[in-house]
Amino acid sequence: MPVRCTIDSNVLVHAALEPGSDKGKCAAQVIRLATPNGVIAAQALLEFVAVIRKRSFGLAEKAAVQAEAWSAVFETAPTTVPVMTEALRLVAAHKFQVWDAVIWSAARAAGATIFLSEDLQDGLTLDGVQVVNPFSRSDAELAALLGA
Repeated sequence: MPVRCTIDSNVLVHAALEPGSDKGKCAAQVIRLATPNGVIAAQALLEFVAVIRKRSFGLAEKAAVQAEAWSAVFETAPTTVPVMTEALRLVAAHKFQVWDAVIWSAARAAGATIFLSEDLQDGLTLDGVQVVNPFSRSDAELAALLGA
């Protein structure tokens, strides 16, 4: 059975900026596997655009178009006042970075139980959400984990 997962901005960035690298190919596979039942926090999409603009300004317009395309394919979890409140709790209690906490809280509110990211501790489970570093798993492991 597919699980509800969310994709961090770092995975999206690898897919866009490094399509020929091992990480870029893995990131693209993660996005494909997550598509049927995934959720992306609006914050992750905005971070994706910000990083692309900073690293390759010429791709800024393409990044915005890509973010809109992903928001059409995935449920986009908004940053609401309850999400902000929960994120601030995570920052205070668990020393999360603010923007990671916003993504975590928005995705959790949308029902995600897997957070695909290389930025947080692989295996960390908190409030029913587990961090999985997709770059430390095989394609078969990712497919099994995501129920694909």
